[in-house]
Amino acid sequence: MDANNDYNIMSNDAEDVNLRDVLSKYLHYWKWFILSLIIFIGLGFGYIKITTPLYQIETDLLIKQDKNSPASAGGGEDILKSLDLFSSDKVIDNEIQILKSYTLMEKVVNKLGLQFSYFKEGHARKFPLYENLPFNAELLKPATKNFSGFLKIKLLSATEAELDGKKIKLNHPVESNIGTLLITSKNIRPSDLNFEFDILYNSLPGFYQGYSKNLTITPVSKEGTVLIITYQDAIPKRGEDILNSLVDEYNNAAVEDKNKVTTSTLQFIDDRLVKLADELGTAERKVESYKSTNRITDISAESQLFMQSVQQNDADLGKVNIQLSVLASLESFVNSNKDSGKLPSMLGIDDPTLLSLVSQLGETELKKQSMLQTIPETNPIVHSINDQIASLKGAIEQSVQNLKSGLVVTQQLLENKNHKFEGVIRQVPGKERGLLDVMRQQDIKNTLFNFLLQKREEQKMSLASNLPDSRTIDVARSTPGPIKPVKPLIMLVFLLLGLLLPVSVIYLREVLNNKVTKRADIEKATKAPVIAEIAHSDESIPLIVVEKPRSMVAEQIRSFRTNLQFISPTQDHKVLLFTSGMSGEGKSFVSLNLGASLAMSGKKVVILELDLRKPKLHTSLKIENDKGLSNYLITKSHYSEVIKDISEQPNYSIITSGPIPPNPAELLTNGRMEELIRDLKTDFDYVIIDAPPVGLVTDAQILSQHAHATMFIIRHKYTFKSQMLMIDALYREKKFANLNIIFNSIDYSSGGYGYGYGYGYGYGYGYGYGGGYYQEDKVKKRSWLKMGSKKKKA
Repeated sequence: MDANNDYNIMSNDAEDVNLRDVLSKYLHYWKWFILSLIIFIGLGFGYIKITTPLYQIETDLLIKQDKNSPASAGGGEDILKSLDLFSSDKVIDNEIQILKSYTLMEKVVNKLGLQFSYFKEGHARKFPLYENLPFNAELLKPATKNFSGFLKIKLLSATEAELDGKKIKLNHPVESNIGTLLITSKNIRPSDLNFEFDILYNSLPGFYQGYSKNLTITPVSKEGTVLIITYQDAIPKRGEDILNSLVDEYNNAAVEDKNKVTTSTLQFIDDRLVKLADELGTAERKVESYKSTNRITDISAESQLFMQSVQQNDADLGKVNIQLSVLASLESFVNSNKDSGKLPSMLGIDDPTLLSLVSQLGETELKKQSMLQTIPETNPIVHSINDQIASLKGAIEQSVQNLKSGLVVTQQLLENKNHKFEGVIRQVPGKERGLLDVMRQQDIKNTLFNFLLQKREEQKMSLASNLPDSRTIDVARSTPGPIKPVKPLIMLVFLLLGLLLPVSVIYLREVLNNKVTKRADIEKATKAPVIAEIAHSDESIPLIVVEKPRSMVAEQIRSFRTNLQFISPTQDHKVLLFTSGMSGEGKSFVSLNLGASLAMSGKKVVILELDLRKPKLHTSLKIENDKGLSNYLITKSHYSEVIKDISEQPNYSIITSGPIPPNPAELLTNGRMEELIRDLKTDFDYVIIDAPPVGLVTDAQILSQHAHATMFIIRHKYTFKSQMLMIDALYREKKFANLNIIFNSIDYSSGGYGYGYGYGYGYGYGYGYGGGYYQEDKVKKRSWLKMGSKKKKA
């Protein structure tokens, strides 16, 4: 159980270390973050400055519930109410589409004169204008070519202006890029003179796109019939006018739909009245002429009573004839396949069943017309309504036939009664009978004329009393302040962008990086142990452990020296081979300073400059290279003839490479190398071999057979990650004895490695004696503008 606790504690510590590494990696570039934040915050302020603020305008509209059908009306109600054909089943979605329709928007634009938008120049943007304009522009004739852009106008006086640099007269038509314009002056103030205005022509399609984008209509709930209409505009007053006008035009359109049947009935009555007026005039002139010719002033009381009965019968017969005429018109409408959109007049019809069916037909026709404004005729809903209309027409036709048969019987009875009256009249004396005939015709026409006059007034009252099926709950009102741009949100977005940009760049650099940047990259790729870490230094001193013994690098070299006791502990004389994957990884520097550190501990050390192709040690130490290993390998001389002491450090010797040979590999395999190593092991405690890189030539593998341990150098931010595969293969195949890795030239100040990790690791290897080790070798900070540049090799 204790072991599990220890494991959990170690796991938590590892997670903390990883978190610190991540934070350290990003915090290292803090100057990038500050610069990015300053730039993006400035961009945020600029965006707010150039963005036109938008206000939200809102109005609430109630769509009224359906009215009761005429069939439920009482029989004693006025016939005008029985002819109420205008109730409709309002579908909220349809009403929303109607409110958003292009037709209503066009009416609003024309009503408010929104063909042009007016602006004045500001420091960062154009400011829109709406009220108290000194002039008004009207497009009389558009140009043949579309023009998109601003027209600039400057008022010079009350009668003159300058349009796009050209002088024009106000209140007169002028030619421009968009067509023939009429610019009318109004209330020009002195402050308006010599001030430049911008005007923009709003084509209806373009204006509709912007209008639809800023208009939102939503029902208050799924079951409710209240619509919340919102519109966003840069000028609150203009937005309020647009919404109020939109609601007005919507109501006007609804009333116009309702008035179609009433208007049709009025037209029928007016046509009949014109004809009856002529016929009534003719009848009155006949009565007058008959009385004047026969010198008759009045008829007897008995005759008057008889005349009243005759008149009543004629009136009843006239009503029946009108009803039959209306039924014939209705029957023709029902049998017609065309959707005229206008129902025939139901004047004089009082049958409740037929009135109910006609009312439903009118209601269904209006619903269909309303839907066709938003959906195509092929929609299944429209097909369903067409089926309903056909069914209603069939029922109406059957009802008309029933009513018509009854009216025909009544008509025959009234005509028979009329024939009886005519027989009685024939028994009246001649003059009275003649007077009764002409007066009868006058009374018939007069009765019909009065009846139609009464119905016309009723229809006009109906026309005037029609109201829309909606009510404005709240007129359009604007928010006190702009809703866009939302300054805190925009600044937050730009702040996040300011943080995200450097984070993304740093992350992408790490993802795209193909170099070894941390110890974890090594441990992930190979099981070969990392025996030492050596920090980067800008110093160009070859023997830094001698000249700066209190430096961080010197202490890490000493830590490396301490760890050598774990390599081949049974060997008294150790031969150490130093190699790398490619040139420039610092193997010569590390091997030279390790040898110096061993010599400082009292050991006799010799270093062999066996990188015969590109030797560097003698150049760094400023030692003559006239004789060296190449001379020794091709002769039978003793190594004492080519060995030299390193003056900077006692007990430390070097055998330089000598002249560069043409065939280094052949020299290393001629047997002299084995003899040299054997002799040196006799006289020295440590033999250090500075071999060529493994990835270039085979010299290192040839020399590995003489070594007790191999030190493979990997340089921070220099060695490619792909080379780890080669190192792992060499380690697994044991081509080098005791292969160990030295992580060289680590920049602890870089974000990719982290100060905390490097410092803590150093403590583990025994160089943590406070801050003294940094006094002589403080790592220089690189400019934040050159964070990606390469360091000098250690």
